[in-house]
Order: sequence, then C-alpha cells, then structure tokens
Amino acid sequence: METFKDIIAERRTYTAKRRTHSHLHAQLIIPLQGELSIQAGAQDLMLDAQTLFFVPSECEHTYHSAVRNEVLVLDIPHFMISSSQLQHRGVSYSLNNQWKGIRYLILNELDRQSPEPALKELFPYISHCLLQEQLPRSIRYIHEHYAEDLTVQKLAELEHYNRSYYTDWFIKFTGKSPSAYVQEVRLNKAKELLRHTDLPILHIAMQVGLEHQSSLTRLFQKCEQLTPSQYRKKGLL
Repeated sequence: METFKDIIAERRTYTAKRRTHSHLHAQLIIPLQGELSIQAGAQDLMLDAQTLFFVPSECEHTYHSAVRNEVLVLDIPHFMISSSQLQHRGVSYSLNNQWKGIRYLILNELDRQSPEPALKELFPYISHCLLQEQLPRSIRYIHEHYAEDLTVQKLAELEHYNRSYYTDWFIKFTGKSPSAYVQEVRLNKAKELLRHTDLPILHIAMQVGLEHQSSLTRLFQKCEQLTPSQYRKKGLL
C-alpha cells in the first residue's frame, strides 16, 4: 500500500531474477548504465541509455536485467498523475535532449540532502513532457507550430481524417473546437512571454501567430478581461 506523499528519486540496480508486480504509485524509469528488460501489457522492451519508460499507476509489469546496470527511478504518488491525461499503459520515450536535461536536473538534485522540494517543483514540467508525447499527432503539431497559419484541413490530414469527422473527434478529445484550442495555446504562450520578457506587445503577437497587436488585445480581453499591458503589469506587482 502506498504510504509516501512526495516524489522519491533513487538510483537502483536490478538482478537477473524476473519479478512481476504492480503498485499504486507511477514510475519513471531512466537507465543510466546497462540494460533493463521490462514487460508491461503488450509491450516487451529492452531499456538502455537511449530509452526511458513510464509505468502508470496499477500497471502490472515484469522486469529483470542480465547485465550490470544502474537505473534512475522516480516513484510518483498516484494523486500527482491525472488519469484523464496519461494512458493506463506503459509508454516508452526516446532519450532526446529534453529528457537528457530532465535527467541531469534529477541527478543534480539527488546530490542534495533534501531533493524532494525541487523534484516537486520540477514535476509539472516532467508531467508536461510525458503528456506531450502521448498526444495525437495533430495536437502535438499545434503545440509545435502555433505561430504558423493552422487550418483544420491541415490538422485533419495529419490524423488521416476528413475535415468534418476531425472536428467532431477533436471536440470529443479536448472539449474544444480546433480554433478554440489553437487560441488557448497562443494565449498561454503570450502570457509566458509577457511575464518573462520585455518584448513589445506587437512582437509577442507576431511570435504567437497573430498578425496584429489588436488581435492579441481582443484575445486577452475575451479570455482574461484584461489587455496584454494590464496583464504584464499585474504580473509585476
């Protein structure tokens, strides 16, 4: 039974004995040395220094290693993972630069006497990365190309759906129309730029895919009941 309330990060090693279990907490497994064989549902993987694996809550998995190994493991309390966001099956990820940066930060925090607060602050970003790579292709495309001219036709083609079906599917998946979702992504990026940069508002509007400052102002007034300038000033108070 799960008894911890904070993320636990540890370096661990595994033996050649095959073990099978499940647990209430989720796990993020990042090999540091050697290989780790893991089976979860229909997946049968050999994790190495270029692959990591997410084990969701209550997912039965089998693991063992026939070679010398060291693995970085994050035990994540189940209440920190939204069941509506992450799939109920194991998911593998390539160790790209984004994940390498996360691994570095976790290992750096392990060298501290009390890494838990920093890990808790880092987890929203980890969760974001886990979710992003599980999103359908067209939604990932929106997050990566929000500054471009995005059409429903283009997004539908990425999922190999016709335009009409795609719109219905998108609303069921996100609760929003494609255009409303794109607006939300652009708004959130604009907020980030307003908080953390001194860029002129016109430049921010253009960076998030809006041609005119007035378009960004209308978006803020509609969603935040503030102008971009008022939002920026509010963030500085």
